[in-house]
Amino acid sequence: MTRSVATAPADREEALRRVLESNAFARSEQLKNFLRYVCKLEIEGRTDEIKEYSIGVDALGRSPSYSTTADSSVRRRAFELRQKLEEVYADELADCEIRIDLPKGSYIPVFRLRTEPSAQPAAAPEIAAASAVPATPPPATENGWARIVAAALAGLILGAGAMWLTGPTSTHSADPPAILKEAWGPLAGSQGNVLISIASSFHMMVRPGGFSTDSGLPTFPAPSEIYPHYRKTNPLPEGAVLSMRPATNVASLGVVGGVALVSTTLRSLGAHYQVLPERTTPLASFRNRNVVLFGDPLNSFAAAQLMNRAHLTVAHDPVKNRLVIRDRRNRATDPPAFSRREGRPGDPAEVYGILTVLPTAAASGENRRTLLVSGVSQAGVQGAVEFFASPERLLELKRHFQRDGLSGFPRAYQLVVRCTADDSLPLSCGYAAHYVLEP
Repeated sequence: MTRSVATAPADREEALRRVLESNAFARSEQLKNFLRYVCKLEIEGRTDEIKEYSIGVDALGRSPSYSTTADSSVRRRAFELRQKLEEVYADELADCEIRIDLPKGSYIPVFRLRTEPSAQPAAAPEIAAASAVPATPPPATENGWARIVAAALAGLILGAGAMWLTGPTSTHSADPPAILKEAWGPLAGSQGNVLISIASSFHMMVRPGGFSTDSGLPTFPAPSEIYPHYRKTNPLPEGAVLSMRPATNVASLGVVGGVALVSTTLRSLGAHYQVLPERTTPLASFRNRNVVLFGDPLNSFAAAQLMNRAHLTVAHDPVKNRLVIRDRRNRATDPPAFSRREGRPGDPAEVYGILTVLPTAAASGENRRTLLVSGVSQAGVQGAVEFFASPERLLELKRHFQRDGLSGFPRAYQLVVRCTADDSLPLSCGYAAHYVLEP
C-alpha cells in the first residue's frame, strides 16, 4: 500500500516548500526542521529511518544521549505540527492540491490530494500532551485530554465567585498506584474534600471596540505597539480600534493544564474536589480542608503567607527582570537559587516549578494538607504538577527522602522541578532539589 498519492518527488518537494515558506510556519523553526526532516526521508524512500530518536537528534538538535523516555519533545512537536498543518491548509494554503498530513501515532508524513477524504475521523479538541502523567489516570496525551478539556478551558476565565468545576468520586476505574496515594496523602480518597484554589494575575484585556461600563473598571485606548502583536493571534477588522481594560479573572494556560491534571489525578484517587478562584477562598477558608493552591507571592495573598513558613519563595529579580526562586534564609541581594536559563536560539529554555507541601490548620486529630503550586513560568507550574502526578517521579522523590533518613514523605517539604520548555509548553520535567521543612 503506497503512503503517498503524490508520486512525483518534485510534486512532494513543492508541497513541502509551500508549507515551509508560509507565514504560519515563519516563526516555528523547530516545526520546520521537523517537517523538513521527515518529508525529506519520505521523498527519498527512507521511511524506515523515521524514528522518534532520530527526529530528536537530527531534526531538533538533541544530544546523542537524548532519551525518548525522559524527554517528550518529539511527541509534543508532532502534536504542534499536526495543529499547524491543519491551520495552514484551512487558511493560507487552502488552494493546495497536494497536502502534507502527519497521521496520529506516526511520524511518517503522507502527501494527500485535497479532494481525498481524510484518513482520520474528526477529533475532539486537543491540548498539548503532558510528559509525565500517572499510568492509572486518563493520560494527558492528545486523545486523553478530550474527557477534561471542556471543563479545564471553561475555567480559563474564572467565574465571579461561583464554583465552576466539581469532581465526582465514581469515575475512577482502577486502583491507583500505591506511591500516588502515599504522596498525595489526605488529599486522596473519598474523604479528601479537596479545594482547588486558583490565584489570578492582573492582566489588561485587549479587544476591538470598547467595553461595557457595567464593571466600573476604566478603559484605555491600546497603544500602537499593541496592534502588530494582537494581529499575530487574533483577527482584527480593517480600521478597528483596540481598547484595553483591567482583567483580574484570567488564568494562564499553564495553570489550566495543571488544574486539569490535578483534577484527573484526584478523580483517579476517588477524591471529591471543587475549583474556585482564590478571591472567594481566602486563607482562612482553608481550615479543615485539603487544598491545592495555584499561586505565588506576587499574585496570591494566601501563597505569600504560606511561603513565609517555607525556605524557598518565588520573587521578582530586578537584575534580570523575571521571576526566580529565592531562598528566604539568604539575603534578597544574593543570587537566586533557581532562575530561568535560555538555550541556544531555537532550543528549549530551562525553567523551574516549585511545590510546597504544608499541613493545613485543622481541628484536633484531623490530618489536612495544602499543596501550593508555583513556578517561574507557566510551563514550570504545569511541569511541577506533571512531576507530582507521575508514579515514577514520586518513587524517585521518595528515594531522595530515604537518603535523608526518612521512611517516606515528610509532613512538610518543598520540591523544585526542573523543566525544559518552549514558550508556555513544558517538554520534560525532572527532579532538581528538595527541602524538608518538617520530618
